[in-house]
Amino acid sequence: AHHIAESLSDLTYHMYLARRMRKSDLQSAVRSRWQPNEYPPSIQRMYEWTPDECIPEFFTDPSVFTSIHLDMSDLAVPPWAASAEDFVAWHREVLDSPQVTQRLHEWIDVTFGCKLIGDAAVAAKNVPL
Repeated sequence: AHHIAESLSDLTYHMYLARRMRKSDLQSAVRSRWQPNEYPPSIQRMYEWTPDECIPEFFTDPSVFTSIHLDMSDLAVPPWAASAEDFVAWHREVLDSPQVTQRLHEWIDVTFGCKLIGDAAVAAKNVPL
């Protein structure tokens, strides 16, 4: 087995968007007692916890890095990004690059297609736990 079956779990989704979600929603989905310091403070730490694929907002919406909660810090971007806007612009540029365009069909195969089961899945290291 190589990975968890879901491409993005509900828990991960809420962790990624914690800075923009209501506390009550986070308390329902993540933990019942509000603990803002339990949410990853940076993208680097988030990927260490939940190495899932990026959420669409990382390609379109820099506001997801800014916390609406007074007791939760903004989500820090990696050192190579000057700002949340720079981080989003970089992701958008990479997504639109020739390298991604040339290999997008491979991602589709492991996510939705012929490399989901059987020998093709094993060869692609795409067997869920």
